[in-house]
Amino acid sequence: MTARERRAFVRVADILVAPVAPLPAVRDTDAVAALERSLAAGPRLNELALRAGLLFVDRRLRRVPPAALERGAFKPLMKVMASLAHLHYYGDDRVMRLLGYDPDAVLARAAQVRP
Repeated sequence: MTARERRAFVRVADILVAPVAPLPAVRDTDAVAALERSLAAGPRLNELALRAGLLFVDRRLRRVPPAALERGAFKPLMKVMASLAHLHYYGDDRVMRLLGYDPDAVLARAAQVRP
């Protein structure tokens, strides 16, 4: 991802996830790095399409409110971008722990169940 795409993702995620204290801002999580890993793991065509969609949504969100894009022709694209933003933001360890989810405890329980 380019620096421009990283900044676009932070802006889009800030708008669509809208974290409030005590949750950290999107820029203070590993959401961007996680998104980059996800995109790199998939097919190249998917990566390019999602990166282009991200830039498009970022540009549109600068001009119109999110609700205006969540209807009509833009609805599927907004749903994809919102899903990506939520998945990668709430996948951050610090965010999960602040919400009461302890991934280390889950792994420990799974290790006990599966010898």
